[in-house]
Amino acid sequence: MRNRRPLHFALFCLGLVFMISCQPGVVYHEHSNMPSQGWHYRDGILFEVEIDDTVSLHQMFLDVRNTTEYEYSNLFIFMDIEFPGDRVIRDTLECILADRRGQWTGSGSGRIRSNRFLFRDDVWFPESGTYRFTVYHGMRHNTLEGLSDIGIRVEKK
Repeated sequence: MRNRRPLHFALFCLGLVFMISCQPGVVYHEHSNMPSQGWHYRDGILFEVEIDDTVSLHQMFLDVRNTTEYEYSNLFIFMDIEFPGDRVIRDTLECILADRRGQWTGSGSGRIRSNRFLFRDDVWFPESGTYRFTVYHGMRHNTLEGLSDIGIRVEKK
């Protein structure tokens, strides 16, 4: 009987290379935990992203983890994006966390639900350097409870 281990190993390596080449290139992915006393609307969550590629297109995602005690079905987010050189733009995003029947969206079981929202598509970063993303909530109550963490993900297309 022939030894098939080299063939199996070669097929495994080929499959691994194929899977890696099909995955989008993650440039940045980070989460920030919410304070235990809640998230005040003035308390921005800062993410500093180093961008070197000024040619490729990117996608930007906002990750939201909430508990089942969160009292709203949505979350309004204001995001300030500071470019290298101090130019700042502000964007707004509504994150739907529960459907019309009150069922939580996203993945997870138990008390925590995770959602990923496409925030911007086909983003081209005009200059290399550090981009600062500051996330604020835009809800009616000054302090929000029931959010576990907020994250930013930037992928190369």
